[in-house]
Amino acid sequence: MGRFFFKQFSVKQDISAMKVNTDGVLLGAWCSLPAIPAGESSVKVLDVGTGTGVIALMVAQRLQSAGLMASITGIDSDIPSAEEARENFRESLWSDSLKSFPVSFKEYQMKLAEKIDLVVSNPPYFNNSLKAPCNRRSNARHTDNLSFSELIECSSKILSPGGLFSVILPKEAEMEFVSIANSNSLFLSRICRVSTINGENERRVMMEFVKGIAGSINEERLSVQESPNGSYTSRYRTLTGDFYLKF
Repeated sequence: MGRFFFKQFSVKQDISAMKVNTDGVLLGAWCSLPAIPAGESSVKVLDVGTGTGVIALMVAQRLQSAGLMASITGIDSDIPSAEEARENFRESLWSDSLKSFPVSFKEYQMKLAEKIDLVVSNPPYFNNSLKAPCNRRSNARHTDNLSFSELIECSSKILSPGGLFSVILPKEAEMEFVSIANSNSLFLSRICRVSTINGENERRVMMEFVKGIAGSINEERLSVQESPNGSYTSRYRTLTGDFYLKF
């Protein structure tokens, strides 16, 4: 697969179980950036299931552009993926702010002593569907090794009060995920319904939750293309324009 080039960084994706994909890029560009908490010197971010590290790198770029100091960690239970993310982090402009560990979320959460300001994840989401022939790719896409409940419970435990939790999922998983999140004191604050073609039904939802604070919900819509084989929408270009070379 070689490298995937963005405007300010590139990622190797030869050995990672999950390659660069539209879902990850959308989430990295869309998720809100937290403010530096009072008494702290930097924003603390965790990317769960980091893969190539692309979401963590996008957040690092955005935080630097916003003038915010950051400490960003990517974790992945797939050891080769975590190693490739580490290499991508080391070669980036933000190498001092990024680190990667080959560890499961539950193991990481149990050992973590500090609170996190933003948890972001493009998680496994297939429950009972046909699995890919490659075991590592299958594990990266299915919930066997990271269920929704575990992802939500661990996120709730490590987030600071008012901390943010951002995910991208198939539309069909929305209600189940929101219900589990609510029972773990994570309350929906933003949702973006994503369709591939303008005018079609949404296929993905990007959701952002706040730890311990229930309030109004900001609803958004986004289409990637104007028509089949057509141009990209202006909203999609604006959202991803700081990253994709084609824009």
